[in-house]
Amino acid sequence: MNQWKVWWILPFFVGVSYGAEKYYLQQSVVSASGIEHDLNFAPGSVSVITQEDLSSRSIKDLGEALMGVPGVDVTMGMSGAYTFSIRGFGEGQTLVLVDGKRINEINGFGYANEGENNGYIPPISMIERIEVIRGGASTLYGSDAIGGVVNIITKKIPSQFGGSFTLETKQQQHYNLYGSLRQVSGFVAIPLVENKLSLALRGRYTQKDPYGLKYPEPRNPNMPSSIYAHGSGGDYSLGNIGARIAYKLDEQNSFYIDGEHYRQNTRIQHTPENHTRGDKKMERNSIVLNHDGSYNFGNLNTYFQMQNTHHKNASSANKANLYVVESKAITPINFNAFGSIVLTSGVQYQYDNYISGLEKYEQNTIAPYLDAEYFITDDLSLTLGARYSYSDLFDGIFIPRAYLVYQPLDWITLKGGVSKGYRAPQARLLGSGIYSSSADYDYYGNPDASPEESTNYEIGVNFDMKYANFSITGFLIDYKNELYSDEYNSGEILPNGEVCSAGTSCFIYTNRGKNQARGIEIGANSASFNGFSIEATYTYLEKFYKGTYQDGTRELNPFGGERIEDIPRHIAMLKLNYKKGKFSSYLRGNGRFDTLSNISYMGKYKDFYTFDLGLSYKMTKFSSISFAVNNLFDQNYFKPFGYPSGRRTMYDNEYQTFNERRNFWISYKMDF
Repeated sequence: MNQWKVWWILPFFVGVSYGAEKYYLQQSVVSASGIEHDLNFAPGSVSVITQEDLSSRSIKDLGEALMGVPGVDVTMGMSGAYTFSIRGFGEGQTLVLVDGKRINEINGFGYANEGENNGYIPPISMIERIEVIRGGASTLYGSDAIGGVVNIITKKIPSQFGGSFTLETKQQQHYNLYGSLRQVSGFVAIPLVENKLSLALRGRYTQKDPYGLKYPEPRNPNMPSSIYAHGSGGDYSLGNIGARIAYKLDEQNSFYIDGEHYRQNTRIQHTPENHTRGDKKMERNSIVLNHDGSYNFGNLNTYFQMQNTHHKNASSANKANLYVVESKAITPINFNAFGSIVLTSGVQYQYDNYISGLEKYEQNTIAPYLDAEYFITDDLSLTLGARYSYSDLFDGIFIPRAYLVYQPLDWITLKGGVSKGYRAPQARLLGSGIYSSSADYDYYGNPDASPEESTNYEIGVNFDMKYANFSITGFLIDYKNELYSDEYNSGEILPNGEVCSAGTSCFIYTNRGKNQARGIEIGANSASFNGFSIEATYTYLEKFYKGTYQDGTRELNPFGGERIEDIPRHIAMLKLNYKKGKFSSYLRGNGRFDTLSNISYMGKYKDFYTFDLGLSYKMTKFSSISFAVNNLFDQNYFKPFGYPSGRRTMYDNEYQTFNERRNFWISYKMDF
């Protein structure tokens, strides 16, 4: 069947959905300002991924969970994990939280774009929803939220014994080329003292087989065997166990302590880039002490978080530690006829370090902040906020934001605002010597690296009609000092004055001058019509170089233009849902189009589009089974492309992503 026919068939249901007998269900979010809002009235661009959506499809990491969100681009990384970007800015520029506490690392380990951080998520059955803030949110959340925020909201611990257990597998039709996957997860809640003390336990374990994708011939004649394709991930396993003890002191005060251990083993097969090969092991321990108070003046949240990560590969072992203390108060003030204000005020202290061999890099950051949401009338609100971030490695910086929301009619919401974003370089990047190395590569620090800064503009409109919801948002982001990893060959002089050692490749982060991202995001959801409903998202995104190199020449792509490579201009998702009684299903199409390659011989990557079919059946009150066929039409996204490089022929893939061919996912879930 021609895949494009499905794209034309699915929109038919948008029209018929307006005869629906059910109202569209509104959603609430808390991440946009710290207090609960109707999704349409929240001061920011926020998307919500529901538990129902998460449990209906195969999800092994956060990147896979974010598929289909407007403004979010998801691709498969070289380790087989999914990576994502929001409005053209990657994972390192996005803050990931669980219940408002960070889980992504403040210090990376020199393996960019592999999606390693994305496995730090709770069991899917424990997640209530995922909130995605699209665009900079540094005023409320600090440095790493310059590109956006992903907040995973978990279910509250119930007052009675209960839990969930899920067993799932994904089997490949082409098992010799793509690795199959097995996963088990679950959680259990145990009341210890009625309405006072409770315990929640959770765990997840995932195991994936290696890929077998190979280029037609070796790049290096000294290596007799074929070279696995860049993106042909080896086998890996990841697992985490955690526990939370919650104590309710009285009606005003509650506490919890949460601990988690995470472990990941990854084998990267020998790819053309030598610096990616070998085995890697990562362990992380995290502890959170949290207090929530509800008082006459408002609500207070205070927490301490400790996180340590240990990373090993064949030739090095590195450690990173993170300590965060934050206290935040939410105070409502009523002016009667003159409206009301909700003040969110707080201060955050953060200490992080990175230890490599005998070298230790560390940084202290303190940041007070204030956010005031003024509800002028029931239909009009103005949010003004500011954060002052001071690091002992940099001067302080003022980070403001302003956002206006207006609802002229019950079903129309207009919103827009401007905000500043900020991201300080990690401490390890600011030394002058090597902070990570192996037999094949050296990573150097750069004491001249500067913080990244952005100015974000957006304007949008939401239509919340009786039987459907439709939104459109336009955005413009001016970005400067973006940190980028530059590669130098043996013997070349680096910007910090060091000489790249013989026989190695050297990498150093430097600031690019300026770039600009702009685009449009569209989202639509319908109510149910005889069991049918529709979801659709579309993103138009362009990102351009606007700066110069250190020698004063303009920064351009390999084709002499300003458009930045590896970012699709068009991203689309269309999903048809059907639900009747105990049975539910979906047919989903995803597409990525018009993506510029970073290889001049290739021009553009081939357009990507795939379709998935999913079915779920609730067998009993406590058990359900789900089945999905991913890549329904068995599209092959591995097409080696050869191009000359000196006396050798180099290879890359004609598609930007290495998505798997047809595979089958089955999941059994039992609640108790």
